[in-house]
Amino acid sequence: QQQQQQQQPQQPQQREGLAPKGTEDEPRDFTKVPQEMNNRFEVLDVDHALRPTIISPGKVWTKRTQKSLLAKPTESILGSDEIKDEKDSAFDLLDALTKSGALPIEHAALHIIVAATHCFDKTVMEAAVQDNVNPIEKVERSTLIMASTVHALPPARLIREAQQARVKAASSALFIEDTVGVQRQ
Repeated sequence: QQQQQQQQPQQPQQREGLAPKGTEDEPRDFTKVPQEMNNRFEVLDVDHALRPTIISPGKVWTKRTQKSLLAKPTESILGSDEIKDEKDSAFDLLDALTKSGALPIEHAALHIIVAATHCFDKTVMEAAVQDNVNPIEKVERSTLIMASTVHALPPARLIREAQQARVKAASSALFIEDTVGVQRQ
């Protein structure tokens, strides 16, 4: 009985990284987020202004270390070979701490960066004056497409109630449930 009582608190109803309520209770495959985002761009970005952006780290990194808690920090420049060695060391440490994955890592956070570029055909002033278009609404739509994909929530859940009518008027396609492809909770 004690084992059952100990195991119950370890099974929260909604864990981070899982699919939202209403879908299967499986871990989300974060490697598919960029493709999901591209698919959403094609369907929902009527101006075709969003483009995927590849972020490439530099070839030279700066390493800041401290030998002990009271020691002065030091900096060193790492080239590609040193970067590879440092990455390998970090993964070796992770492997040792988790006993090759046998021990779970609790209370850890995974940070993922997903980027897109919003391209404008005209300057802000040209869009506002010549075309009578509010460029802020375009960027807002782009942001909602990305945020709803990353958070796996419908755009309506990401917007304050007081702003929903305004955003729906400017970007009605975001609020069509079948087109968005995100189940409402």
